[in-house]
Amino acid sequence: MKITLIRALLWLCVAVQAAFFVLAWTTYVPSIGPMTIDMTAIGLPFGARLAMTAAQRAIGAALALPAMLVLFLGLWRLDRLLLNFRRRELFTAQSIGHLRAFAGATLLATLLSIVEPPVRTLALRLSGNGGQHFAVGVNSEQLMLILVCGMFYLITRLMQEGRRLREENEGFV
Repeated sequence: MKITLIRALLWLCVAVQAAFFVLAWTTYVPSIGPMTIDMTAIGLPFGARLAMTAAQRAIGAALALPAMLVLFLGLWRLDRLLLNFRRRELFTAQSIGHLRAFAGATLLATLLSIVEPPVRTLALRLSGNGGQHFAVGVNSEQLMLILVCGMFYLITRLMQEGRRLREENEGFV
């Protein structure tokens, strides 16, 4: 698969994530003919955002925003890594740093997305919406993503060691 195609899919992913975020925290409900599409943040019951006040939606969006921004930072670093790959800069310190930053940002975004729903529930309770059910949950996709991020950290460590050995061998020649 070409790097240009992967980069295009990456930026499509960013655009879709941004659109879902906006749709999950505004009162806009898109429709296709007679069918309406209700985007809801994780942990909110169907239609709950429409019953929320503007201030409560702003609180929810503000609490969800850090995970989204960290994810976007990670995806941007992945884009930089793909550009390095296009230039055949595979095992440079910069490429290793981009991969490590992508893995770290993805891990942090995942952890923030796990913590955000209960924090949002507490914040909404304090703002006067006492009907929120308090729950903390982790799904299998999040656990798998945490494992994959850990593997990427291991891979970056192996890449660093390979780079160090290559530089050491070049010193002998």
